[in-house]
Amino acid sequence: MNAFWADVATRFEALEDSLNALDAATGDGDHGTTMLKGLRAAAGADQAPEKAFRRAAGGASGSLFAVLIAALGKADSGTPLSEALAEAAEKVAMLGQAKAGDKTMLDALIPASVSDDPAKAAADGRDATRDMAAKRGRAKYVEGAGVGHVDAGATSVAEILAAFQERST
Repeated sequence: MNAFWADVATRFEALEDSLNALDAATGDGDHGTTMLKGLRAAAGADQAPEKAFRRAAGGASGSLFAVLIAALGKADSGTPLSEALAEAAEKVAMLGQAKAGDKTMLDALIPASVSDDPAKAAADGRDATRDMAAKRGRAKYVEGAGVGHVDAGATSVAEILAAFQERST
């Protein structure tokens, strides 16, 4: 899967600035940079890519996205994608103390886990975050709780799942 993560890192090189801008509207403005750092580490990992991602990215994003990376590894090894994503969504919800509608990565991950077209469901979930008020993370403290802005984490989930689905077709 290292080649896949290298491709995803390349994809995120083009997205870094836009992800940082999304995050700047509702957070600290480094989501794209953090994701890219983690993805580059996952691509070059001698060990499990999720561990390399978690160490390189650090913070909450490192831990939460490492769960998604591990799930895609399971799916690549034969676990049905929907099962792997559902398990990841459950773990992310527990770790982040969040649920659907909180304006987090779960708003892309949960719909993807129950869809025949996970990439489209994740993209639709990402888009729905624009009208949500954040109930978790830094976004809940900004004026308007981030309403009017798409969640950066949900965007990253949608991009990763789109890359995974493109690879599989």
